Amino acid sequence: MEAVAWTFRPLWKTKENFNITNAGNNVLLFALELEVDVEKVLLREPWSFDCHLVLFQRFDGSKPSKDLDFKLCSFWVQIHDLPYQFLTPKAAVEITETIGPVTVSRDTAEMKGGTFMRVRVVIDISRPLCGGRKIMYDEDSERWASFQYERLPNICFWRGMLSHDDKECELWLRSKGTLSVESQQFGHWI
Repeated sequence: MEAVAWTFRPLWKTKENFNITNAGNNVLLFALELEVDVEKVLLREPWSFDCHLVLFQRFDGSKPSKDLDFKLCSFWVQIHDLPYQFLTPKAAVEITETIGPVTVSRDTAEMKGGTFMRVRVVIDISRPLCGGRKIMYDEDSERWASFQYERLPNICFWRGMLSHDDKECELWLRSKGTLSVESQQFGHWI
């Protein structure tokens, strides 16, 4: 717990201090004194510790901590390979709504990345990441728009999962290390 506090305290730069309690089963309860500090931490997701994703969830203490379901995290998702006519906030939201709920920013300037668009999406980490979508330009043509996720921690390149990395993957373990890198579905491009 001390290492976690030592890592996050300077990153979060909270106005007031916070306390950490170990709830067991890899769950830590962070008690932040100010709502503005809570919002700041949640808005700057994803967080990682030792290259592993750290999931946060609001908790009011009304139920046992063992009943908390840690499977959602917000990521900035970049949409690449879009034609110029689709480099709009509206198109970016419509495309990324297919992978999770979108948080639309009040400042649409942060959605524009030059040759790509970026959108904040709540991702269900119990499912593989989505590498992109086919986009219909008109009745006769379609094209692949690829997704890149900002600030990804360790990821399994075999299955696209955030819950484990390559060396912990069942596919890798069952193969006894014989799978080739070329057979990975994902790579550093994601």
